Amino acid sequence: MIVETRLHSVPALKVMDSVVAAKHYNRVRLALARLDNPLRFPLPHLRGLDMLLSDEAWVCVDRTLDDLPVLAWTDFQVHGRLALHAPVPCRLRFFHAYAGLIVGTLLQDVAVILAERLVRAQRPLKKRVTPLPLIRR
Repeated sequence: MIVETRLHSVPALKVMDSVVAAKHYNRVRLALARLDNPLRFPLPHLRGLDMLLSDEAWVCVDRTLDDLPVLAWTDFQVHGRLALHAPVPCRLRFFHAYAGLIVGTLLQDVAVILAERLVRAQRPLKKRVTPLPLIRR
């Protein structure tokens, strides 16, 4: 993915260990499996910013600045994860001085957008009645 290569070519202002709540991690994994991988969409409450999701990284980029990274979650440590409800350790990379202010809004927007897209992508179930063989006595 192009952003991942750019992710390592742009120096981060701050890199820290973090955790992603299981509900966010699981929803992103489900969306990547059911919708598309990688996945890109604009963030409605954060003008000019897009979210790029892949197996290796979740990157918020500024599309007005040629997809310059703003914030990224990388290095997800899923090996040894014992339960789906457990948070997932990762690295959080800040590429903008005020990126920390949008972390909460960003994760909420991603959750809402992915929930809507997953609902729209559900295939309608075929409602059929299977006739049972008649038993006569």
